[in-house]
Amino acid sequence: MTETNPKTALHAICGAYLLVAYSDGQFAPVEEGRLTSELAADEAFTRFDQAALNAEMDELTKAFPEDYEATALDVLVSIASVKGQDVEKRAVMHAARVAVIADQAISPQEEHALDRIALALGLEKGAL
Repeated sequence: MTETNPKTALHAICGAYLLVAYSDGQFAPVEEGRLTSELAADEAFTRFDQAALNAEMDELTKAFPEDYEATALDVLVSIASVKGQDVEKRAVMHAARVAVIADQAISPQEEHALDRIALALGLEKGAL
């Protein structure tokens, strides 16, 4: 198995979080801090420069409101490309779950976003 490009991995991980967070149309910027603090100790994040992580979050935070579906599809391609990498796959799954926890409730839109991520990772619907 080849190692995933760090930019692609960051895109997949940050994108998974934001795909779920933006799915219900209610994303508060304070939620972004939750991802950073929640996943800071995650093994997948220790290999990334904090500035690169922040830049990816900024880029995606601008892209999702402009065109949610196009950005979601782009992110899902990146997620599919990391499904064979255990560390990145776990980080994507964790990031998606953190987005739901941030709301303390799950909407039907968020459930759908989680299912899309699961399928991109080669998992069954409902696996997240």
